[in-house]
Amino acid sequence: MRRIGLISDTHTMGKRLPQAVLNAFDGVDTILHAGDLVSREVLDALAEIAPVIAVHGNMDQPETRSALPHKTVIQAEDKRIGLIHGDRVPNPNRVLPPPIDYAALHAYLFSEFAENPPDCIVYGHTHAAHIATYQGVLMVNPGSATRGSGGRNTVGLLVVRDGRLEAEIIPL
Repeated sequence: MRRIGLISDTHTMGKRLPQAVLNAFDGVDTILHAGDLVSREVLDALAEIAPVIAVHGNMDQPETRSALPHKTVIQAEDKRIGLIHGDRVPNPNRVLPPPIDYAALHAYLFSEFAENPPDCIVYGHTHAAHIATYQGVLMVNPGSATRGSGGRNTVGLLVVRDGRLEAEIIPL
C-alpha cells in the first residue's frame, strides 16, 4: 500500500505551511504538489515529511518555473499517476469561472496525457477540491491548502492498495 499526499496552490513564500497540512500528511510515503507553490521553499517544508514531486504552476516565480516541469508521470505500485497544474485549459474564461465546466476541464487534462493515459491525474489551479472519473481516469484536485474555494482549505490523499486507487479530500 502507498499513501500519497496531494497538495496544490499553496501560494506560500518561505517554508511556512499550516500545521493542519503537516498533520494531514503524517505517515504518507510521497507528496505530489500540483503547482502554484510560488516559492520553492515550500517544497523544503514538505520534504521534511516525505519525498516530494512537483510541477510548476502559472503563479510560480521564474526560477521555480524553470526548475520544475509542466507535467510529469510517476509510478506508484502498478498505477501511473499524472501530475499537472492545469492552467493551460482552452477557453479559461468559459471553463473555469463558477460553476466550473468539469467536462471541458477533464477533457483538456486527459488530452495532456492522451498518448499514454495514466490511471489518475492530479491537478490544481481552480482551488476547488474535486474528485471524478473521466474516460476511466481518476481526476483529483486537492484544492488549495491556503486559499481554498469558498474559504475551504483542503489537501488530498491518494491510496494505492491491492491494484486500486482511492482518493479523498481532507478539510483543513
